[in-house]
Amino acid sequence: MKLSTVRAMVPDVRPLVGITGLARTLYRAAFVAAASDCGLLALLQGGPVSREVIAARLGIPDSGLDALEAWLEVGVDVGEIEGGRGADGYQLRGWLARSLASGRRDPLAALLREVMTLHLHLILDLPTRLREGRPFTLADQDGRLIARSSRVLEPLVAEAIADAIPEHGEVSLLEVGCGSGVHLRAAAGRNLTLTGLGLELQPEVAQVARENLAAWGLRGRFTIEQGDVRQRAPEPRFDVVTLHNNIYYFTVAERVRLLAHLRGFLRPGGRLLLTTACRGGSAALAVLDLWSAATEGCGRLPEPGELLEQMHLAGLRGARARRLLPGESYYAFTATAPGGASSTTLN
Repeated sequence: MKLSTVRAMVPDVRPLVGITGLARTLYRAAFVAAASDCGLLALLQGGPVSREVIAARLGIPDSGLDALEAWLEVGVDVGEIEGGRGADGYQLRGWLARSLASGRRDPLAALLREVMTLHLHLILDLPTRLREGRPFTLADQDGRLIARSSRVLEPLVAEAIADAIPEHGEVSLLEVGCGSGVHLRAAAGRNLTLTGLGLELQPEVAQVARENLAAWGLRGRFTIEQGDVRQRAPEPRFDVVTLHNNIYYFTVAERVRLLAHLRGFLRPGGRLLLTTACRGGSAALAVLDLWSAATEGCGRLPEPGELLEQMHLAGLRGARARRLLPGESYYAFTATAPGGASSTTLN
């Protein structure tokens, strides 16, 4: 390399190094997401597997062997698998690939896939979409993927459910936006006589909930219906109404009206439980705030104090907020229909 070439490149060295470092991280994340999704990580758990066996197991024809090998070599280069040319085959190497190889961590694998397929497009495409007046819609996301990835928060929501639902006695539950049904299962485990109704806006996700509840032996205790709670006439027949990780599916302007509508489903003294991320958290929550603010029919994440005030304006009593994850802006909100105790605190 000539000295003049070096001099010409010097001003760009630092940003170039930064870009290549970021690119490698993105390539690594994309490879692990794809390898998990297609079943490669599970296949490689048992030790070295040849290119030909990988192709056969993944349904790739002989005409795609060279491209498959090039893809696998990306995984080798980013350090998540090892082996390849001249070796007995490919096997797991990196901690991320090893962590996600087990189906027990499917919510984390789904979250990584969501980051790569939804979050990056949100960040990259938003200025153009805003300029062209093309908001994101629910059709831009994979409902089944979101239902899988949201299970990362399952232990936190289960804790909030245990605090809000009595352990004994008959309890009737309405869950708005029931997703995959995992929170209905948590409620059923908390109270063995609890029964209820799960409403889900997206048809494909409602079907996931039905399948899951049947597999868990809970089909007799819950009914899953597809529909919009705003279009449903309220009947005060439920002891508990829950919304988990979906208040931002409603615009800010309609939230008081929504909460008042939900109050109409509660018996006197019945309890509303709402879990949600709020503004002011980590980068991950900032992206969630971006998605909710940029998606048609949805609204930005709430502020904790703002949501407490909205509950009050909706005629609910005793509104409380409790942080579920130390250091993160993720809360459980509870309030009661008229007839319950009243006090307002923010922890």
